[in-house]
Amino acid sequence: MKLTLPKLLLIPLLLLGERALAQETEQDLTDVQKQTKEYASPGVRGMGKSRGIVIGYERLPQFDMESESDNPEVGNGRARVRRHNKFFVRALAPVMNKPNTKLILGIDHKFEEFNFESVSPASYSLYRNLEDKNLKSLGLQLAFLHSFDEVRFLLVRAKGELNGDYTRDNINVSDYLKTTIDVGYGWKRSPDFAWGVGFQLGYTFGRQRLYPGIIYNRTFNDRWGVESIFPANLRVRYNVSEKTLLYTGYRIEGASYNLYASEPPLSQFNDIELRRTDIKGLLRLEQEIYDFLWFAVEGGFRQYYRHRAFDDVGSRDVLIKNTLKGAGYVGIELYAVPPRKLLERSQNR
Repeated sequence: MKLTLPKLLLIPLLLLGERALAQETEQDLTDVQKQTKEYASPGVRGMGKSRGIVIGYERLPQFDMESESDNPEVGNGRARVRRHNKFFVRALAPVMNKPNTKLILGIDHKFEEFNFESVSPASYSLYRNLEDKNLKSLGLQLAFLHSFDEVRFLLVRAKGELNGDYTRDNINVSDYLKTTIDVGYGWKRSPDFAWGVGFQLGYTFGRQRLYPGIIYNRTFNDRWGVESIFPANLRVRYNVSEKTLLYTGYRIEGASYNLYASEPPLSQFNDIELRRTDIKGLLRLEQEIYDFLWFAVEGGFRQYYRHRAFDDVGSRDVLIKNTLKGAGYVGIELYAVPPRKLLERSQNR
């Protein structure tokens, strides 16, 4: 076939067009890959959805409490706790929500109270100071999650809490402020397995200390999985369905409260600090009510590991050693999660 000059000039133009089309197609594929790239995170397949607003209540029935002190003026005491109530509200919201960087702001308010069977002016001083007094905690936190790539991630959380028996009339931030910092670095080995190492500077065991931790989240199949930040907590998960989750395991909880002792003889110390650590063996059910609304029921056995009162805030001198008997507990929660349509929309972007 004889090629004329116009046809010869057309060949390079066709080649350039094909090259441009190929480059454009390659760029489109790259853009799609960037959009669908799965950045690393501690979460694994089968875990429960992230929560926005949580309301919870926990109650412990009757148990005995014994107190000992080396201070002769304070002395020893014994009482029956009629009930121990805990209530909390928590709200979390994203401040930054990029594919590889997320910043979550959270606020929470919680309180616990002791009600004794009988308290009179002649009762033990600590019990009179605790009776019907709300041990409050008002907290503000920032959680930062950064994914370096599909495998590595960094998690940092800083939290400040006002813990104690303060009221609107006597609150002083410097007197009641407690700070906690969590840091974790991990690896997402597959959609079903993530692990990491880190530490917490906090009050899990009463006094502020540095504690190591190991993140271990793994889904073994469509039904079974493990979620853990060891040694603080460990839960075995059973996925009944997409809308029903069952858990069993344990959790270590700790707190520190600053108390203004108004009843003698503790009033001579003015401000004292109450620190507690307890271990809970638990069974838990989480159930979807309607799309974005879930509830949870949890029960088990709580055993106090340590419950102490100190003669001053931050002191190492134990004023009162309390022994609290183990008891069963029950708790309920109502919480909101991202709507299913919103999750599907974000996945399809």
